[in-house]
Amino acid sequence: MTSTATKPDAIKQAARDAADKAEEKTAETIEFAREKAEKVVDKVQELESEISESVSELSSTVTRYVQEKPLQAAGIAFAAGVLTTLLLRKR
Repeated sequence: MTSTATKPDAIKQAARDAADKAEEKTAETIEFAREKAEKVVDKVQELESEISESVSELSSTVTRYVQEKPLQAAGIAFAAGVLTTLLLRKR
């Protein structure tokens, strides 16, 4: 009778062991994904900062150019508007 009683116990133990391993692997996978997500967030924030700085510099450059050469800036804006109109009209 001992051998029949131990088989269900062995099966239960094997199931517990498998569940424990699955839980451990799941936790490891979640931690790995969390670390990767944090790295992605950090990189995105870094890129956002760089882009913001570049846009700010570009804005300052354009503002300075417009203040120094207002007629040329108006001519460029007009030409860009005409070009945009021509391109959109063809569609």
